[in-house]
Amino acid sequence: MNRLYKNKNIKALVILLELLAIGIVIYLIALPFYPAIKYKLVYQSKESQADWQDIEAVKQKTKEIIGNLPSAEVSGEPNPLSQVEYNTSANRVIIAKIGVNAPIIESANGDYALSRGAWRLPESSTPDKGGNTVVTGHRFKYLPPSNLTFYLFNKLETGDIVSLVWQGEDYYYRIKEIKIVQSDDGSILNPADEPILTLFTCDPIYSQKNRLVVIGEKI
Repeated sequence: MNRLYKNKNIKALVILLELLAIGIVIYLIALPFYPAIKYKLVYQSKESQADWQDIEAVKQKTKEIIGNLPSAEVSGEPNPLSQVEYNTSANRVIIAKIGVNAPIIESANGDYALSRGAWRLPESSTPDKGGNTVVTGHRFKYLPPSNLTFYLFNKLETGDIVSLVWQGEDYYYRIKEIKIVQSDDGSILNPADEPILTLFTCDPIYSQKNRLVVIGEKI
């Protein structure tokens, strides 16, 4: 009787482990697709493309994001982009369309900066000075979804508006160009006479072969 009882327990344990293994495999397979699915269900379904190209609509969305404490709510619903740690940096890059609300880290060490959020390249300008402000972020680093990565960067389109919070001021940029360049292409760091924002990340996803570059002109 004891042996039979033990055998049943062993079989039950084996079945439980098999189910657990299957669950882990399904999770790992589905993980890369989750942000794209969430984008369609949450962001794309609630906001039309015109909303991301309307300055007043984007300003309102930005105010909703930066004006909330982590526990605050917007329109009676939790705001997923406000669930971030603001003590890291008050300077932020906000791209509500693709779920980005990342602190901009000032550092000479890119690896350190990118481990904490987005990184403003030190050789570039800053929004208050005009010229070319260059900010980069990881495409994929944390378990998605993450406000700190540019996972859905490929969803941006010309005409979309992105924003920076810099030293307490809000700056808005309308995307005028989207391109893919090689990873060693330094042209994106070139100075500019007009105030522009250059954002870039890795492309294709999970690869550092190229850079997906988005350039916006200040509104």
